[in-house]
Amino acid sequence: MNKKIPLWLVLLLLWFAFIVALGFGWEVWRIKTSRQGITNKTERFIINLASFPSLIKQSFTELKQPSTLIAPDLYPNINGLKTENKYIDSNYVLLATYDKKANQSVAKLIRLSNQKLMHQWTPDYNDIVRLLSKQNTYWPEQNVHNLRLYHPLLMPDGSIIFNNVLSPLIKIDKDSKLIWSINGIFHHSIEVDADGNIWAPSVIKPTPFMPGILNDYKDDAITEISQNGKIIFRKSVAQILVDNGYRTLLLGTGPYEKDMLHLNEIQPALTSGKYWVKGDLLISIRNRSTVFLYRPSTNKITWLQTGPWLNQHDANFLDADRIEVFGNNIVRVFGEDKLVDGYNEEYIFNFKTNTITTPYTEFLKKAKVATPSEGRADILPNGDLFVEETNNNRLLRGDTKDIKWQYVDRIDKHTVAALSWSRFITGEEFNKLTFLKNN
Repeated sequence: MNKKIPLWLVLLLLWFAFIVALGFGWEVWRIKTSRQGITNKTERFIINLASFPSLIKQSFTELKQPSTLIAPDLYPNINGLKTENKYIDSNYVLLATYDKKANQSVAKLIRLSNQKLMHQWTPDYNDIVRLLSKQNTYWPEQNVHNLRLYHPLLMPDGSIIFNNVLSPLIKIDKDSKLIWSINGIFHHSIEVDADGNIWAPSVIKPTPFMPGILNDYKDDAITEISQNGKIIFRKSVAQILVDNGYRTLLLGTGPYEKDMLHLNEIQPALTSGKYWVKGDLLISIRNRSTVFLYRPSTNKITWLQTGPWLNQHDANFLDADRIEVFGNNIVRVFGEDKLVDGYNEEYIFNFKTNTITTPYTEFLKKAKVATPSEGRADILPNGDLFVEETNNNRLLRGDTKDIKWQYVDRIDKHTVAALSWSRFITGEEFNKLTFLKNN
């Protein structure tokens, strides 16, 4: 015999569910807005539970789109290289991109004059993940078709060194076979110094920096690695700032956030001059809109400047007196990057005159270069600017006023390959690649 449930009981249960939902929502809001972040297992469970619907949505998204390495097409009129005024570029690009046939991230060396594929690296990620899972405690299970091959560094013998964003550092040979991997969390730029050693950002975990005060702190570090995959030097950037009297820049310019610094560039000085010596490092910390010169041998910051660039990427030595900084010029609003001026900017700081110029403004505005995060820019030997507009998956070259060419790695009519920090390779650099001569 069916009994009717009293209306008062239904209303009571609904009221109880409303109070629980309200309390749960308030607790999630409290944890997410707290300066301390997640502080215990209970809070972590609450955040994971609240994130469950997003995981379901992500799962369905991945079923519809097999790889996060492809993106919607923002430039339908560009298919490969599009030149202006019949411009011919005799140089090369090392693309960090996606290959549809392999269904994974790859590196491609492309000759720009005729778009010829000179060489391709296609890592066997299934094999790499299998090998690394035995030794790596920081790299969770990965979908091998969603791994980004990030900022590949090409050596003369055809080997490349790369990371997969917060992953081990990996070196493969010209035939894409694993040479070595370094256990740990590496990310962003990979550069070589005058002695042939590699510098890359990493994360120290667990962090010894201010334990009990900064919970869940992402302790970015500068790391030097030998060519045979051994760590030579590692130093916390936060500790460098504190050691050099910049504790206020680190801790006193706003509320606590887990990613206080967001180290994204370590550029070694290859020669000595009046303003730096060989082996000094030009370091970019995005979340403080700051770049500085650091001397590892003495643990001294010899120069530091905050702005006028905002949340910048890619700081480089330009000549004996100048450096260049690619400013994304965004403001971070509740996790969303919003462009301040509507375009990115390339800044040149002159140590000799203590001045900053922006000679590429007209070109960047005309080309509508506007990547909210990531992005690369290099001033080429003839004064042109090479740009990777990473979030919009476009490469460009231009002078101070006009576009010379644009490049989009097209997959099909509606999608393009996502770019992951490609490099411009000059003809002179290409001629030093011995592995191609051997072939």
